[in-house]
Amino acid sequence: MSTFKISKRRWLILPVETKARELTAKTFLACVAAARGWGVVLGGTKGIVRKNQELLPRGTYLEKSVSPTRKNHCLRIKEVGNRVSAWCEEGLLYVNADAYRERRIDAECFDLIDYFFAWGEQQADDICSGLPLARNKIVLTGNPRFDLLRPELRGIFTRQAEELRRRFGKIILINTRFSAVNINKSDPDFDYVAHLKAIGKIKSAAQEAFWRRYVQLNGQVYPFFLELLPLLSREFSDHTIIVRPHPAENHAPWIEKSKDLPNVRVIFEGSVNEWLLAADIMIHNNCMTGVEAFLLERPAISYRPVKDEAVEDALPDQVSLQASSAEELLALVRRFAGGSGSVTAAERERQLQFAGRYLANLDGDLASEKIMDTLDTLDLPEKEAAFPLGRGKMPLRALLKYYAREIKRRMKRSRYTSQKFPGLALHEMAEIIQDFRSVTGRFGDLEAVPVSRDTFCIFRP
Repeated sequence: MSTFKISKRRWLILPVETKARELTAKTFLACVAAARGWGVVLGGTKGIVRKNQELLPRGTYLEKSVSPTRKNHCLRIKEVGNRVSAWCEEGLLYVNADAYRERRIDAECFDLIDYFFAWGEQQADDICSGLPLARNKIVLTGNPRFDLLRPELRGIFTRQAEELRRRFGKIILINTRFSAVNINKSDPDFDYVAHLKAIGKIKSAAQEAFWRRYVQLNGQVYPFFLELLPLLSREFSDHTIIVRPHPAENHAPWIEKSKDLPNVRVIFEGSVNEWLLAADIMIHNNCMTGVEAFLLERPAISYRPVKDEAVEDALPDQVSLQASSAEELLALVRRFAGGSGSVTAAERERQLQFAGRYLANLDGDLASEKIMDTLDTLDLPEKEAAFPLGRGKMPLRALLKYYAREIKRRMKRSRYTSQKFPGLALHEMAEIIQDFRSVTGRFGDLEAVPVSRDTFCIFRP
């Protein structure tokens, strides 16, 4: 097969594990890097970016975490000649510093990286309270996911939000996060805590007790959310109630509960941000989407019919309005249903004050620019790249063979994996980049070319 060559430059490698959560933000970071002259390889973690590092040009890899499970991968990245920096996708929401460090921060893994990009001061301080030398590598940048929610960039979701409103009319959005008790696995007796122990994420009796308590709370709250569906369906019959399950959840219980409710739909598609902009109100329980709604200046309710602050994250609740009962929740929904209500100035100011320590990119420079300012200081060699031509360039016979293999591979993929990363096509990448061009006036000279399954190179020729 012929190859596509790209001239010498520095290289950034960006893995994407959960498409709906990460793809758009990492594509923006890729565009910022490419505009500075970098070449960027971006793709799903089951493809070339994790499994075939030796096929990529040498550069710096941006890892999703520095947890114990990432140590061997970081070692392999360095063994083939790459540098590695990291952030923590799960590093914004956690209950306490000790539990976070034990599960997500591995000292040996931290030693392998050049830089760690923190969500904000709270995360940085909590890491350094148990790992003081980490301070030298931590850069307070915020995360590119929250760049997209800033007023200057959130317009990229406008087109999709308008389409959602056209499809569904007035929307009440429910975002769930009950994967600890509604896990998307074929084994009905799957034990979430036993699974965490088996993969090395629980290493002490105290940790096990914490996660048992966490699962117990999830198990208590989950039925209340199921029972919300008929309540909302009846009272807000002029709205579409959209249930958007967590990527790791089993959709079947939600579908079963809503099957006789004509205005309730269970949908997991697109970015949560377009849904937040399309909805009159969003309902969650201690979920990251509460923070995202706050940043988009959209009303959100944290429904907490059962509480256990020892295993709950403070931030998403504190930047949301809170309801302890179905009656309180329905009253708040009435306040915002139809798009007529708004968060008061006093409520907004209280939320901003609380969020300030957690989020480094509430204002000022974008996280993506701060990250690239830091990576620009690395002493990296400039390398030429030669990638196999994309699938659209294949001869017909080779193309048919490719799709035969692809169909067989996708049939074998687990339901869990498919929900997290259902594939990535060139037209999707092109649409995202075009959206960024439209709202920023930048990136007009960038190109995206396919280099492997679910993997693309973004660069400036």
